[in-house]
Amino acid sequence: MSRNKNADLDRVLRAATLVFLERGFAATSMSDLVAATGMNRAGLYAAFGSKHQLYITALGRYREDTEPELRAITRRALDAGVPSGPGAEAGPPGRLDAPRVVGDLLDVVIRQSKSGGFVVRAAVELADDPATMRRVQEAWTELERDLAAILARAVETGEMDAAADPDRLARTALVFIQGALVIGHADEDDARLADAAAGLVGLLAAHRPSATADEIRSHAPDDALLNES
Repeated sequence: MSRNKNADLDRVLRAATLVFLERGFAATSMSDLVAATGMNRAGLYAAFGSKHQLYITALGRYREDTEPELRAITRRALDAGVPSGPGAEAGPPGRLDAPRVVGDLLDVVIRQSKSGGFVVRAAVELADDPATMRRVQEAWTELERDLAAILARAVETGEMDAAADPDRLARTALVFIQGALVIGHADEDDARLADAAAGLVGLLAAHRPSATADEIRSHAPDDALLNES
């Protein structure tokens, strides 16, 4: 009985999440939620307490559904080349090609943007609501932390220039991702977002030591001018 009840509530929650994604919090009425979930008002209030609490719960469920894929990419990247298992010896962290990993994360974000980007929409509509913003800030902090970990590993292994600031680059990527969720949902031109994502990956790749060295050489005087001086 308990399992059946939980499964029914999960179905209701997923249906409510879709309504909130489509309409937003303010424009969603209890009548809309009743129609979408098939549960009457009394049942919804008994299960979730209020429309606001249902919204908060739906936001949490959305994160549970969408964030594991991003976390898996981060975890695989950070675990690459790291010894594991009985008797394994710790060694230097493996290279992970940070721009490519961030590009993989962006691919997921672009795909998820088609469903609306619940976290961004919640931040825009309910920016003055502490309960909502606490959960939004948690999502942002966790994603920024993962991005910073990837970029810090790249600096540690020499894949990115030692002068690169992983925390600032991670924050830049975070802000880009939040904007990408908006544009990906609203813009019918997929090429615009894909091109911008490639631009961000290129920005990160420019922090490779080889790219920095090439840039210095391109601005240095040639040998002939040096000889003449």
